[in-house]
Amino acid sequence: MVKKDSQKPRRLVESDRFPLIQKELGKRTKAELIAMLLAIAQDHADVARELEDRLKIEQPLELLVTDLSSAIAHATDFDRRQMNHNFDFDWRAYADVRQGLSSLVEQGRLEQAKSMALQLMKSGSYQAESSDEGLMLDHICECLEPVIQAVKTAGGVEAAQWASDMRKADRTKFICTEELKELRGQS
Repeated sequence: MVKKDSQKPRRLVESDRFPLIQKELGKRTKAELIAMLLAIAQDHADVARELEDRLKIEQPLELLVTDLSSAIAHATDFDRRQMNHNFDFDWRAYADVRQGLSSLVEQGRLEQAKSMALQLMKSGSYQAESSDEGLMLDHICECLEPVIQAVKTAGGVEAAQWASDMRKADRTKFICTEELKELRGQS
């Protein structure tokens, strides 16, 4: 039986900080607010990411590739002492990788997307190979999906070569097997 949430909504008390913050923010100029928000974003990557999302900022290619490379490193990082265990991994970083690869494809930067996808395949397949159950395999496939679709659309010898390179980089031999096989046979 599911227990109903019987808690009452949060009641504002005199010590509640949000009305105090709102009051003080109301006293600031626009320039002061911008400077304050920027300083907070510089100190907290999550805040910076949230601002980029809310403001719908399109990153320049160099920054996008740098952020994507960092996201791949975060997503595929694991404690080597936990090999052959069901270790934790950064789910949010995998979402950032998918978003970054999708952005590269949407911007028509297929060569950069293919290069970053290869980097993900190398690092991600090593992470999956090192885990007990390879729980991140589905996340890796989801990240690679937009690149594979774009390569499939582009077709040609380059598509087959990239698919072969991806297959060689896959240490598990389980990541996007059918999709890459189809690309290799396309040329």
